[in-house]
Amino acid sequence: MTQENTRFQTMTGDAATREAVEQTAGKSAEEADRSRVAWAWTGAGYGFFVIGLVGLVLPVLPTTIFWIAAAACFAKSCPAMQRRIFAWPVVGPAVEDFLLHGVIQAKSKRAALLGMTLAATILVLLSSSLLISMAGLGLILLGALYVLTRPSTVT
Repeated sequence: MTQENTRFQTMTGDAATREAVEQTAGKSAEEADRSRVAWAWTGAGYGFFVIGLVGLVLPVLPTTIFWIAAAACFAKSCPAMQRRIFAWPVVGPAVEDFLLHGVIQAKSKRAALLGMTLAATILVLLSSSLLISMAGLGLILLGALYVLTRPSTVT
């Protein structure tokens, strides 16, 4: 017989009830923490989703990256909303391919690289500081390398 079994056998009814209440209270605290975390993920998901919606009408604001972030948040809190993003026409399949397979479609790669080239050009032309220009170009280059190294098709 284990020590745990012996302990429960020797407890009075009141002591066993108290211990059960303490264990339940601990689980409730854990569940409350999980609930708060789920609400935080859901809130972040909706925040990213709204920014992506704005990007649908403002061409300078990308939609896909914000919806990728939203779908990743919803994966931890609200899978139904993640599925709704995946089902969204035009953007949804790209989001799903990236999150589930790490794929960036060739058309999306071209658009991303064109946007990065435009941003780098504007940065160089408008920046008054060589340090800021070099830092910005370095970050853009890292982004371009990341995009280029992702597969283009699901294998």
